[in-house]
Amino acid sequence: MIALTIMALIMVGLYSTLNATMNTRDMLEREVRAARLGPQILDVIESDLKRVWAFNIDDDMVFKGERRTILGESADTLIFLTSIDSTLVHVVGDDSVTADLCETGYRLRASPELPDVLELWRRQSFHVDEDPLEDGSYERLHDRVVSLQFRYYADDDVETDPEENWDASVTHTLPTMVKVTLGIEVGPRMADSQEQRDIGTYWYERLVPLQRDVGLTMRVHPLPPTFLAAVGQGAGGPNTEQDDEDEESDREEDGPPDDGGSGNPDDIFGDLFGGGSGGGGGGNPFEGFGGDG
Repeated sequence: MIALTIMALIMVGLYSTLNATMNTRDMLEREVRAARLGPQILDVIESDLKRVWAFNIDDDMVFKGERRTILGESADTLIFLTSIDSTLVHVVGDDSVTADLCETGYRLRASPELPDVLELWRRQSFHVDEDPLEDGSYERLHDRVVSLQFRYYADDDVETDPEENWDASVTHTLPTMVKVTLGIEVGPRMADSQEQRDIGTYWYERLVPLQRDVGLTMRVHPLPPTFLAAVGQGAGGPNTEQDDEDEESDREEDGPPDDGGSGNPDDIFGDLFGGGSGGGGGGNPFEGFGGDG
């Protein structure tokens, strides 16, 4: 009896030590994962923002950020054009093709499995279409986001009050800096016991400067030539009245001249990929889901 009592006491002590060690290990794993995951998400957002594209787009529809809330938390949306290579891939013959210029953005929705947290999705469209701020395909970046907030600065002074919304088609320029604030949830999450859990939130913040002189870039649109060189006439020489008549006849036969790239970039992949802005992504997971903001 004495030996059994001693063994029981030893086993209780060992179990307590082992349980505390395992809890500490789990907590450290969560902290390390969160410390890695938060900056990784911000790296993706910053990489997209630093390659924002503002040149030669109709009505300057290149950048739109809107303040939104879901479940009482910030769930801002940001849509823009970027020249970073797309993660969407189209297969043409034996080749896999990525886009050098694509539509992208970030949006949150309430998680269908854990309704008290949000999911962060990254939107992409393989190429720029006539409505660059709509449609596209989505990939999920994280499924336990507490909050995502974008704030926009018109100049380099961080002491000024930032804007909560920014629409380049209205301002005709981009913000000088964008501040991103991200909150992600860490801690055990049991599907059968969501109310009894130890949840922590890790917060991350990053200030992303955008390209300089973009206001000037948005106003530089290439113009097509306004004349054609007549047969036997050098491009730099004066046109005669007969040359003008020949030029007009050529235009009537060939149809209207190409606009030289003004407006949205042409869909050079339309015949190959069958058109459509979504490409080969995962579709739109936001159909049927709406925020309260």
